[in-house]
Amino acid sequence: MSLPSRPRPLLHSDLPTKTLLVVEDDRSTMSLYRAGLKGLMGFKILMAHDGGEAMEMLRQEPVHVLVTDLNMPVMDGFNLIAKVSRFYPQVPVIVMTGLDESQHLNTPLQLGAIRILTKPPRLTLLMDAIRAAAHIEPTGLVRGIGLNSILQLLNWEKKSCTLTLKSEVGMGLLYLKRGEVIHAAYRADEGLPAAYEILAWDRPDIEFVETCRVEQTIDLALTELLLNAALITDHRKPEFGEA
Repeated sequence: MSLPSRPRPLLHSDLPTKTLLVVEDDRSTMSLYRAGLKGLMGFKILMAHDGGEAMEMLRQEPVHVLVTDLNMPVMDGFNLIAKVSRFYPQVPVIVMTGLDESQHLNTPLQLGAIRILTKPPRLTLLMDAIRAAAHIEPTGLVRGIGLNSILQLLNWEKKSCTLTLKSEVGMGLLYLKRGEVIHAAYRADEGLPAAYEILAWDRPDIEFVETCRVEQTIDLALTELLLNAALITDHRKPEFGEA
């Protein structure tokens, strides 16, 4: 009588070395992720149904890659991305969007810690993106996702909302209608002067409200607004060697 074979011990390479957090409120899509991502070797996979649940998981253990939907209850993907950028800037984010690839081409957001993929996802492409994100080693100061990238994402999604932004210098408001900034307020300034002040802030804390109830005072396309803000910010920087 042969003795029962002992279970094969897990090799070091079999153990999960990275943690992936997937945030999705749609049950059928979540089931697709559960089944399709089983082939993602070397990853422990966590699932959350909204941004609030995802933030709780981020507080409990290190996460190496975040995959999130945008439109969710409790806390949507925009709020989640803003909070991750603020509190966990080392975590790369992959955003699932209903936009056609021809509408975004994935170029502007590739400059930061964010990548966008079209829904429904091609699982092989998603897994390749997850592996690539997990192997990016942070170098120097980890900045996470900047305000410009979040505004670009809101623009692609044609989002109407009010952004409350807080930084070391104070609090400001940006109002967006169908993805375009139509008004801004900071201290005594309104309109373009306020917008340029706010856009110069480095990684402000951002809160979203799903309303935009102001008169339009800014009539620039977002791309032009961001370009002007960058030029103004660069002009304000002291020249090398100045005191």
